[in-house]
Amino acid sequence: MNEMENKLKKYYEEVGIASVGEMKNENGNYDYEEMFDSFCCCKKDDCREVCRNAYKPSDEDKEFLFSPRTQGVEVSEYYAKKKYKGHSIPRIVVVSLSVPKPEQICSTAKKKTSSRKLNQHWRGTTTTVRSLLDPFVDLAPAGDRGDNSTEIIEKLFVHVRTGKCSSNVGGKNQEPAQLYKNCGDYLSEEVRILEPDVVVTQGGAAHLQAEEHVFVENTKNTPVEKIEGIANSIARIVRLKKGNRRVYWLSSHFPYAGFYSDHAGKPVASEIHIVGAKREKLVLYGRDIKKFMDAEGR
Repeated sequence: MNEMENKLKKYYEEVGIASVGEMKNENGNYDYEEMFDSFCCCKKDDCREVCRNAYKPSDEDKEFLFSPRTQGVEVSEYYAKKKYKGHSIPRIVVVSLSVPKPEQICSTAKKKTSSRKLNQHWRGTTTTVRSLLDPFVDLAPAGDRGDNSTEIIEKLFVHVRTGKCSSNVGGKNQEPAQLYKNCGDYLSEEVRILEPDVVVTQGGAAHLQAEEHVFVENTKNTPVEKIEGIANSIARIVRLKKGNRRVYWLSSHFPYAGFYSDHAGKPVASEIHIVGAKREKLVLYGRDIKKFMDAEGR
């Protein structure tokens, strides 16, 4: 464990949101009650009650489930040292809303294997990172076949989730806003410890939490970066609330409908048939990030 990851782990322990790991009962099923009891967050009862009140049984979800975080935040040596294959790379932090709903935890928290298939969110995320890093280092495509290139890209950024717990209340939709509001306070210190150069927020709710807790006030008044080839830029240069660090902020769509056409752009011509190919608009943002990094002298 490197120094940065160790600092993050200590912070999680101090505030009671360290991951509890997966626990099973004698029948081999996930024991969500035991995991909940082991979680030390002072806000967990409020979050679970809010989600329970919002829960409505369905054919897919007949039983209310609520789980605290079972995964920690991984910080690779590549990210910490800002180096990959001898090339300098920016530290990229991706902020999304929440963890998968509880019944999905067993398949997503396990060690990644060559047989896994990336979901649309993660494919879009690794595509984003690969594209932004294009001016810095040559990376193989982030495919959805579980190839080694995908696992390499995953080590070049850090993924932070606003919600530390999850339930099966929302299905594919968001859970009650109170869950994310309760967790929002943690974001500021998380991001400070990670010392990012680039912050990518995915979706409106993640933008709002970042604006409230991560960046200094009045980010909406900060001018967008004008980038040739992009009509409606989503890039701003802002400062972190803790540490006053200047960062390059991309307020991106969550990588589902509209993500590629509006924010990511078409595949790079030479890779038009490759899943996870670099995307033209994101590559342009990557070039602007390179200018930002050079100007900052990082």
